[in-house]
Amino acid sequence: MDLKTIKAYIPSILFFSLFFPFGLLIMLGSVASAEFSTYVVVGTITFYISVSLINSVAQSIGAEREYGRFSLMISSGIPVQLYALAIAFSNGLQTILVSPIIILAGDLFLRIKPDCIPLLAITLILSIFLGSMIGEALAFAIKNYYAINQYSNILSFTLAFFAPVYYPPCSVPMPFRYLTFLEPTTYISRAIYYSYVGIPKETLIWDLGIVIFTLVLIILINYLHKRS
Repeated sequence: MDLKTIKAYIPSILFFSLFFPFGLLIMLGSVASAEFSTYVVVGTITFYISVSLINSVAQSIGAEREYGRFSLMISSGIPVQLYALAIAFSNGLQTILVSPIIILAGDLFLRIKPDCIPLLAITLILSIFLGSMIGEALAFAIKNYYAINQYSNILSFTLAFFAPVYYPPCSVPMPFRYLTFLEPTTYISRAIYYSYVGIPKETLIWDLGIVIFTLVLIILINYLHKRS
């Protein structure tokens, strides 16, 4: 991505990285009861990971393929997996930097602090990697660049709002509750939640779900690489 393109994306990056998640945090925090304040912070972190990472990774890889840079790098001898992983990692850095800011904002505005910071850090790293893999899988599953942009937005917002992210899974009526376990953001939000309330065993159980989702996506991505 050249310097002019980066400059053009700065307003969008600032809006979705700072103003949008902070706006959600403050707005929902002002109307939520004290009992659900933790879910507001957890949901906003999960929302940011979903919307930011899936969109940025999928659209970045799609743009690289659309403008021929991906093929150029591959033809120069760089493995496709390594180049795609580098794109995913570069986009993940933004999420790594913004997530602690959201955590601090939750402490400042809602007085919600994580009880188990080491487990929260592990969960965030696993979640960021999972979000990157979802974006990468989407980018290689769809050939058309404009379709990638469209479906990455649909998928990221679906995973952010149609999963129990801002509320517990028990709030979802049966039998639809079972469907929430097919959404990776359910595992991300629950692992973050239990690291906030300080229940290590539950955090690790949900972290295991994140790892399983990630491994399945890695297998899928390898298949898509070979197919392309």
